Amino acid sequence: MTQTLVIGIGNAWRGDDAAGLLAARALRTQELPDVSVVDATGVDTHLIDLWQGADRAILIDAVVSGATPGTVHRFDLSHDRLPATHSFCSTHALDLAAVVELARVLDRLPPELWILGVEAGDCTCGHPVSAAVLQGLNDCAAQIQGSLVRRSSPPA
Repeated sequence: MTQTLVIGIGNAWRGDDAAGLLAARALRTQELPDVSVVDATGVDTHLIDLWQGADRAILIDAVVSGATPGTVHRFDLSHDRLPATHSFCSTHALDLAAVVELARVLDRLPPELWILGVEAGDCTCGHPVSAAVLQGLNDCAAQIQGSLVRRSSPPA
């Protein structure tokens, strides 16, 4: 039996940075078999402990790359690194790429590690999530749900 862990990352008080948290909440309502969904309000080494024992971990976070807000980016980090052209919202204690690479060096990556980034537009404190990012996070959650129902490897 494959155990999948979905981790929604973000800050609910910083506009589009809430994308990961909201996508995780949408998935949590689906009651998908063999899937656990958790929230993480920051990025630190605690993420490494969270995904231990999971066959597949899917992280969802807001990302900034210059693409149109709401664009969903997919990265298979099981073998590859995050591209330097993408950064994740800056309220995190550590950079997400640094945590993943630390886990890689410590041989503590799950067999499959996917990151889905929803392109953010406005991460200003106190601002609401933009309509484009709401659409993007809904698309992201639907892609993940579809891949889990089909039991395919990559959220696509």
